[in-house]
Amino acid sequence: MLKRISILCGVLLLALSYSFTDHHEERVDFSRAERRMLHIPTAGLFDGADHFTVTPADLKRDGWCFPVVDGVVFTPEFRHEPVGWYIMSAEERHEVRAAMEGVVRLVRKTDLGKTVVILHPNGLETVYAHHAKTLVRSGDYVAAGQPVAQADADHGAVYTYFTMMVNGVQLSPSTFAEADGRLKPDWLRFSLDGEGYVHATLHRPGTISERAPRFEWMKAQELVDLDRPLTAMERQHVGVATPGLFENTSAVTVDLSRVGTWSYPLPGAKVISPYGGKRKNHTGTDLKTRPKDKIRAVFDGVVRFSGKYSAYGNMVVVRHANGLETCYSHNARNLVKVGDRVKAGDVIATVGRTGRATTEHCHFEVRVNGVPFNSNYLFDHARHALRSDKLTFKRKANGAISIQVD
Repeated sequence: MLKRISILCGVLLLALSYSFTDHHEERVDFSRAERRMLHIPTAGLFDGADHFTVTPADLKRDGWCFPVVDGVVFTPEFRHEPVGWYIMSAEERHEVRAAMEGVVRLVRKTDLGKTVVILHPNGLETVYAHHAKTLVRSGDYVAAGQPVAQADADHGAVYTYFTMMVNGVQLSPSTFAEADGRLKPDWLRFSLDGEGYVHATLHRPGTISERAPRFEWMKAQELVDLDRPLTAMERQHVGVATPGLFENTSAVTVDLSRVGTWSYPLPGAKVISPYGGKRKNHTGTDLKTRPKDKIRAVFDGVVRFSGKYSAYGNMVVVRHANGLETCYSHNARNLVKVGDRVKAGDVIATVGRTGRATTEHCHFEVRVNGVPFNSNYLFDHARHALRSDKLTFKRKANGAISIQVD
């Protein structure tokens, strides 16, 4: 297997430019070259070290999954690329899914056909090509398993071409996984020499130290330490300050285009009472679908409060690394407990009318440092879509919070 990996040694990083027009407005600050070139070094990957390690745990952390449901890896007679996987499905124009969570770096036509490239927090990039239609745009954050394209037909077969890259160098998915998607147990260490060559070596688990890179577009939103133990006050009350959020600063910024994966709190819901309301004292947005419908966590986070809380009835509060807290109340039943780690989209409660409520609905609040603000800053509720603005929260001397939108 070491011999197979050695093909990476001595590979020059090529810059292949294309003259195709990109019709999408970018939402993440990739450079023009990053948005146009397939093989390009990954900015920040080797900052502070000349090597990094990728383990099966890193891939699992970012949600590793097979790119095509019920897909089969095959070797076509018309094979053009020897490194990646050709994945066929009996389903016409089948969907191609993101193998892991990440941010879409490139969406354009290349010599592989319509191509999508996703940059992942573990340092790798995945490449999906030969598509009839792409479903994402450059700058989109995608969850593992989220559809990113529809496969195209050629020579009587509907297939997608799937490969991986590290720092712009193509790498076979077989390095990490079996053809059925099962991860191999080996660790790979990637190193960069003084001349810009990438070298890869295979190691048994635990034989080398690992460093999992977290790029700046991920670090920028990790404003709160979710591993810090919760105090009794945090566990028992809703409106409490977030420790460390405004430490040594009076303003914090949350870039909604860089928060990672997200979910609308109640898919399919309509707003029955907006923030403010008729009396101007409604601190949340009331969302309605049907009784006992599934309420979902908006972002990854840790459950800070779960229980009955005054007129809110059954309530769940989730603290997120980006500094925000989301609150879900009037629940028929809370499905999580204090201290639970949740992912965006996880079901955390069911719709009810506990507390002071006249109909079954979810009272949804967003708070920063314990202070509620209008969830319209986060969501376009009509489209159930997360906004892409930068929100700067400024703490005043009296504890109030002002919001600036950029």
